[in-house]
Amino acid sequence: MRFVGRTVARLLRGLSLLWLVCVCSFANLLRGLFKGARADYALFELSGPLPELTPQRPWFMALGPLGRPSLTVESLHSALRQIAEDPDARGVLFLVKGSQISLAQAQTLADLFDRFRGWSRALYPGAPPKEVVVHLESCGGAEYMMSAAADRIFVAPRTEWMVLGLRAEPIFLADTLRKVGVRAEVVKVAPWKTAADTLERSEISPAHQEQLEWLLNGWFDELVAAVSRGRDLNEEQVRSAIDSGPLTADEAVQLGLIDELAYEDQLAAKLAATGEDARILPFEEARKALYRRPRLRHKRSLGVISLTGMITSGKSRRFPAGLPLVGGSTIGSVTVQQTVRAALENDRLAGILLHVDSSGGSALASDLIWRELTLLNRKKPVVAYLGDVAGSGGYYVALPAQKIICQPTTLTGSIGVIMAKIVAGEALAKIGANRFAVQRGENADIYASDRPWRPEQREKVEEQIGHTYGRFRNLVADARQLAPEPLENVCGGRVWTGRQAHERGLVDEMGDFATAIDRLCELAELPQDGSVPIIQVTAPQNRTRPPLSERSLEQMTGAESLADLTDALLALLQGDISSLLGRERIWLLADGLPKSR
Repeated sequence: MRFVGRTVARLLRGLSLLWLVCVCSFANLLRGLFKGARADYALFELSGPLPELTPQRPWFMALGPLGRPSLTVESLHSALRQIAEDPDARGVLFLVKGSQISLAQAQTLADLFDRFRGWSRALYPGAPPKEVVVHLESCGGAEYMMSAAADRIFVAPRTEWMVLGLRAEPIFLADTLRKVGVRAEVVKVAPWKTAADTLERSEISPAHQEQLEWLLNGWFDELVAAVSRGRDLNEEQVRSAIDSGPLTADEAVQLGLIDELAYEDQLAAKLAATGEDARILPFEEARKALYRRPRLRHKRSLGVISLTGMITSGKSRRFPAGLPLVGGSTIGSVTVQQTVRAALENDRLAGILLHVDSSGGSALASDLIWRELTLLNRKKPVVAYLGDVAGSGGYYVALPAQKIICQPTTLTGSIGVIMAKIVAGEALAKIGANRFAVQRGENADIYASDRPWRPEQREKVEEQIGHTYGRFRNLVADARQLAPEPLENVCGGRVWTGRQAHERGLVDEMGDFATAIDRLCELAELPQDGSVPIIQVTAPQNRTRPPLSERSLEQMTGAESLADLTDALLALLQGDISSLLGRERIWLLADGLPKSR
């Protein structure tokens, strides 16, 4: 019976491939009849944020006037692969207009440009190489770092080259808070765990400054190296140019940083190859006439679980706009539990790519997510890809993965714990707000905001912090196979760039999302030719999946209710972050770290 099933499956796949060949052949025949519809260059516009993954939406949203999804790294990867397969396309053109990409995303796009050229060379080894062209309306650090990997760079004549380096400037508010009768009580594992320093201190600590220095050094070296490599300049020339900035467009051309000056309307003539203006079409139009190659999708798939935002207990929440500390969303342990269990139950998923972009949050929620992913990894391989930032709890949840991949400029590490509370009793007294408390239990007031910790309470908090930190360290040691001495040198709340983390054994490899997919395909014994479908794993929140016992392993970011959203938003507007985190020990990156844009 099993033999019959395999035979039928092979027959159906053969018929599917035959059908694909026929469809593609017919489409290519029609394409040959309408040569005027072909594009020499497919056009993309980079403006605003560039998400890693294309959000999942109901099919009917594509039918409306707002149905076209915004550009993402995922959709761009797919588009460039299609263009690389077209024998007539000469390249791609990117219009950069106020893009908000980070340094890590700039490196991801540079990697994608290399892949695009590699796909083209592999398919058409004797043809002129397809090129990547960038036109910059604005020219900041990350934008230019990405552009340096292109074949040609154009700027408008009045555009300034604004690659000025990097700067970090945390603001310390202890003196300000003291003036209104407020102060922060903080317990942390080490001086490098600086998440609450801006509230507790009046000036930067030596450890905090040391950390900023090594982060800026790492990022600046990456920026210089990328420009040097892409523009064929030595690193001293690049550093000199940055120190001389801002530069006019003419000065940038003279220094070899830019190829030519041109307005957008002049690009078609600048890119002409045979005397006629190059035909430039938006990708959505150009794709209709692209050459089509039959590619039968693999019967197994890879799932993606994306963890973006602050880690909290309960359900994940999404907010209409970015909010301080929280951002645009939170990662709820309940939602992630259900999503991971859905991935575990889906037999078509051969492996899971865990995408993490989080500065941390609740220690308890992080540990619950870690446990679910640990169980998942026992049945299906898990590979973690760290986005712009995956520190503290964001790094903790990546530990179950068999491989951890990140970009050289990713922020990660921050292996440490902190607990803090704001003491506002004096401020309340100043405005005539009289609080009267009645309690039972010696430490019922340990989290109360009207008084600081008593010595014995602070000792208890330090004991809790030490216990939580010890578990974090032990998990890192087991997962990363680090001996006590090197472990101590990378923990203590220290934050690292991706390259620094790789040198210290915290990550396995530097690369982009596609690199992580390749490693997952290797672990799952699947082909790396793009035929394996990549799907985002979700789980409906109206169906609770019970936990699976360890013995039964062989056997979501859903939307919350309107009431949940309203309660959370009101709590944040009132400054009550504890409603999201509870009275918990937290793993969180510090504010005031250098911005990677």
